[in-house]
Amino acid sequence: MAGKKTTGTNKGRAVLALVAAVLLLVAAAPAKDGRVTAATLLDRILIEDLVTGYYVDLTSGSGHDLSEYFTEDALLDVNGTVSEGRAAIEKMYSGLDAGEANLGGKVHMLLSNPVIRIEGNTARAWFVWTGVMNDNIRMSPRLLEQGREYDELVKIDGRWYIKKRYVTADSGLPALWDKTYKPRDFR
Repeated sequence: MAGKKTTGTNKGRAVLALVAAVLLLVAAAPAKDGRVTAATLLDRILIEDLVTGYYVDLTSGSGHDLSEYFTEDALLDVNGTVSEGRAAIEKMYSGLDAGEANLGGKVHMLLSNPVIRIEGNTARAWFVWTGVMNDNIRMSPRLLEQGREYDELVKIDGRWYIKKRYVTADSGLPALWDKTYKPRDFR
């Protein structure tokens, strides 16, 4: 019995090693025509997690550490209001906290229709976002705004960061963006 178990274990290890080798070969293959491969699948998940985490932090009301999301020299364009560099982006966000963006209740941002293209250590991502307002526990949620975003990302030391981010509203535009709003089409 002991011999069979050892042989079975060795066969199991050999099969596992073969599967690992095949996965490594597949992972080494570059994506062509934007197709998702084993090499890009993890990066795609990491980018979706980055953007989702960004919105969760943004709508939590507790602020967020921009160094977790943006490169030092990042560009953020929200409805035509452009901020360049983390310090300018931080200043833009701090101005929103005291203005019309403070609506009361609880806002959730839903992300949908992700299109993410990985090209080595750079990526492009498109999303549709929908702001949902929860005024109180008794009321049904209501749609607040909706739009699209286009992001250019870079991978630094194994982590993804936003290099350029363009956000444009398609409906529910808050009045604070009236002067700068420019509709855009990223695709």
